[in-house]
Amino acid sequence: MPFIQVTPESLAEGGVKYSLQSVDSLEEEIRQSLLKMIARGAKSSGKLREALLAKDYPAQLVDQLIDRFTEVSLIDDFQMAKDWVQSQLSRKAAAKTVLGMTLRDKGFPAEAIAAALLEIDADSELESAKKIATTRMRQLMKLEPEVRSRRLAGYLTRKGYSSSIVWAAVKHASSESPD
Repeated sequence: MPFIQVTPESLAEGGVKYSLQSVDSLEEEIRQSLLKMIARGAKSSGKLREALLAKDYPAQLVDQLIDRFTEVSLIDDFQMAKDWVQSQLSRKAAAKTVLGMTLRDKGFPAEAIAAALLEIDADSELESAKKIATTRMRQLMKLEPEVRSRRLAGYLTRKGYSSSIVWAAVKHASSESPD
């Protein structure tokens, strides 16, 4: 990404006058703030930008510094998104669509989300849905078979699974449950 030259004149568009010295000190203040936020824990560039803009820093300077931190790998949205998806999948089964929505809410760029979700294929998603369905089916055993299937399908749909995966998981769980 090309380096954007931020000058007092370019920042004056917001109606605030800056001197060259104040731009430098403001840039250093934003840099220190960014470093503190990163030290507290990994955050997406979107969340970092949001937090800095909430402190009323000029958007041009914030964007420039986030781009610079990304260039030198202090911020790596792709790796953070990939690590987050892997941790979620190891802790609990989740649908690809739900993981994608959560990553968007966390401020990750679309390219990082797509790359992180690329490793989740239909087979692994089906296996996680089967695991959830089998566990949930045990809780629904006192109901009639049709009601069980309907409720299980609704539960998996609310979890974000596609209809083909939902019905395959319901069929699997129904075949494993003793009637």
